[in-house]
Amino acid sequence: MKMVALKAEFQRELIIYRRYLFSSVSDLALTILMFMGIFWGSNSISKGIIGQSLSALIIGFTLWTTIQNTVSMLGSNTMNNAKSGILQQLYLMPISSEKLFFNRSMVNITISLGQSVIVCLALMLFTGQSINFTIMVIWPTIFSLVTLFGLGYLIISLVLRFKRIGSFLAICQYLYLGILLTQFEKADLLVKNMANFLPLVPMVSWMRLIISGSAYNFKYYLSFSAFNSIFWLLLGLFIFEKVNKAVKKQGSLSFY
Repeated sequence: MKMVALKAEFQRELIIYRRYLFSSVSDLALTILMFMGIFWGSNSISKGIIGQSLSALIIGFTLWTTIQNTVSMLGSNTMNNAKSGILQQLYLMPISSEKLFFNRSMVNITISLGQSVIVCLALMLFTGQSINFTIMVIWPTIFSLVTLFGLGYLIISLVLRFKRIGSFLAICQYLYLGILLTQFEKADLLVKNMANFLPLVPMVSWMRLIISGSAYNFKYYLSFSAFNSIFWLLLGLFIFEKVNKAVKKQGSLSFY
């Protein structure tokens, strides 16, 4: 049953992408143009303003697209399902809501990783900046995926509780773009330590340090990344369980 439900989610997403291929390609093109606008704009002001940190900016922007395509899209899809009445029907399926949203998160993250790879390759091609990925990048990548699961459950909880959170998602989405583009690894120790409690920040900083070949404290980033991913995953699961039980008890799924 688990594998059948997961396969069905994959098939549903692939059907949507094929059916609305123009929209999917346009979204990718718009994302790439957004970064190129930043790149061309900075170079028109001063060619040295962004050159040395270009690799770091590409990594931060690529991970932001992953967040945008997973957490934000998961929240938007759940919100649309609630609005159209599909969400109530999904809760009547012979599968728990926990497994249902786990499958959706898994599918969203998998597809979003593929999109992010395309975006990263396109940015390297258009900017002429090559990025050498090493085997060590696996560590922050794994921790980032775990954190994304936690953030996904948090967003789903907000949708179940408040129904319409489109404006909140948009604010968080662009606020986090600024956070991920900020190189906290170069900040003072106090600022760096505080920033590492934000979702994904230690993993992004760690990834940038690995790719740039800079010296760094492996134990420091490993411990902060592990704590960050476990904390946000557990927090997301805890809040989801509380909200999920509350909406079932109150019968408020249909009150859109």
